[in-house]
Amino acid sequence: DYYASRGLGDVYKRQVIEKEKVGNIPCYMIYPIKETGKSAVFYHGWSSRGKLQVTRAALLALEGYTVCVPDAVHHGKREPLSDYYTLEGYDLFWKTIFQNTDEFSFIRKFLDQKGYKKPIVLGHSMGGFSVLGIAAAYGEQIAGAVSFNGSGDWELSHLFMQARFGISFGEKWKLYEEVKKRSPLYYKERLKSVRLLLLNGENDSSVDPRAQTHFYSVMKDEGVDVNKITYPGLGHFVTTNMMDEAVSWMRET
Repeated sequence: DYYASRGLGDVYKRQVIEKEKVGNIPCYMIYPIKETGKSAVFYHGWSSRGKLQVTRAALLALEGYTVCVPDAVHHGKREPLSDYYTLEGYDLFWKTIFQNTDEFSFIRKFLDQKGYKKPIVLGHSMGGFSVLGIAAAYGEQIAGAVSFNGSGDWELSHLFMQARFGISFGEKWKLYEEVKKRSPLYYKERLKSVRLLLLNGENDSSVDPRAQTHFYSVMKDEGVDVNKITYPGLGHFVTTNMMDEAVSWMRET
């Protein structure tokens, strides 16, 4: 157990975890033992749910963050799918990322009304795509974004995903233009107001890390405050080392 190994088991038990509705969005709220005014939002991946991110959120609460963990549409308490890996599900994957991005305005307003500072947004996989979409859409309204096994080059990720599943939609695919329009890759100026941390497994077969590498290269050349760590031999997982890197980075934000 992460907490027990660090002598933090009793501290973890004293944290407060509550269920909250932010508009129509079911969320878990994880509060620190001592309020600091710092806030974070943690987004889960495709086919997962908010409840499964509470342990990760609790680690951030140990650092003094109040953490909001929302359920994405079609997940958790929001009419989950019976099968996430279908052709129809692929369209919903992108639509869910779009909705996560759009719904952030409600979460941001909720945290603002509670008196919290600008949040750091974090997410894994689909959540990792989402937080970079949020950074591109909201810019200076957030303090930073941490993407675990995600991508900021959505067009390139779309191509890699088609190759992974042996399908080809072409440019006539109904969501192609929206994926291209919303891709964080094209929001360089807005991203200059946000710190970014990109953490990817080298051997991730679910989200090809080459797309994130390209995004990082473009952002770095444009003067965006971005850091990237690639973990040799790692697949599509969030490890303890990743969480430690994220926490260390957040301390400087």
